[in-house]
Amino acid sequence: MVMKFLVCGLGSIGQRHYRNLRSLGHEAAVFRRGGGANAAFINKFLDGEQAAGRPVKIYNDLEEALACFDPHAVFVTNPNSRHMEVALRAARRGKNLFIEKPLSHTLEGTEELRLLTVEKRLKVMVAYNLRWHPLLKKMKGMVAQGAIGQPVAAHVEMGENIEDWHPWEDYRQAYAAYQSGGGGAVLCFSHDIDYLYWFFGKPEKTYAVGGKITPLGGDAEDMVKALLQYKNQMIVSLHLDYWQRPPKRSFEIIGTKGRVLWDYYAKNLTLYPRAQGSAATVFPLPDTFDRNDMFLDEIKDFIAALKGGKEVSIPLQEGVDVLQMSLDIKREIGF
Repeated sequence: MVMKFLVCGLGSIGQRHYRNLRSLGHEAAVFRRGGGANAAFINKFLDGEQAAGRPVKIYNDLEEALACFDPHAVFVTNPNSRHMEVALRAARRGKNLFIEKPLSHTLEGTEELRLLTVEKRLKVMVAYNLRWHPLLKKMKGMVAQGAIGQPVAAHVEMGENIEDWHPWEDYRQAYAAYQSGGGGAVLCFSHDIDYLYWFFGKPEKTYAVGGKITPLGGDAEDMVKALLQYKNQMIVSLHLDYWQRPPKRSFEIIGTKGRVLWDYYAKNLTLYPRAQGSAATVFPLPDTFDRNDMFLDEIKDFIAALKGGKEVSIPLQEGVDVLQMSLDIKREIGF
């Protein structure tokens, strides 16, 4: 069954989802507000699709797009601070939703969205593609099966220089550098908060320090260190920054019987037994893995939920919970 999807926002993630939807054989159209710092980048994409004989159907009015294109679902891929505006308008029209992470930059509107999804029986999925990373999935399975015993502590580090994100734009013109746009290291790196939630749920206590620390432009927080404490007394340390070169993303869990370390850039997962003299086991990322596979898999999961009776893998409430965790950290640092 060919389905119709409206992509709202054509930045890098919107373009990726648009291409992936088309590659899966579905019909896609775009709602786009004109202008903006990304205009040249977007126009290059549109010109490229036109030159390849795949002209993009574009709407400049959201209500017109929802009524005339009549999509099965709306992909919310605009800046964080505008997610809820588009999501609510689409939900009022009875449209299912695929919302890019984070759900929003505040909790405002999230309860109204929840009530609409219940009233209109909508499917809503929040996009955290790292849940489909093969080594992170393996790590979760190992922890669940007791490979390291009872988790007692964990550490996450995510650092990447914002100047290196998009070579086609000046980061100082992008929403990610500004609080008003929903930017900052906490929300923009909420992937790493989400997989903590995926593994352990919500913490009981949150402490954090940080803020605008580095010489980077913008006014959003660019370096944060947080401590999370859970009911069973497990403690988690979390480091997020916009500054590091080369980039780093790692997730380590210490348990009563050993520890396990996922290193995104080293492309491996390592299990260290606690018993002295025991050798570590390294699990490499499969050679066949392509980063886009995660994005394809999350879309396939969403479409399967639309077509059948299954629930989406990351429902609205989980997106709200992760947003709350993120906002708790931001509140601690005064942002």
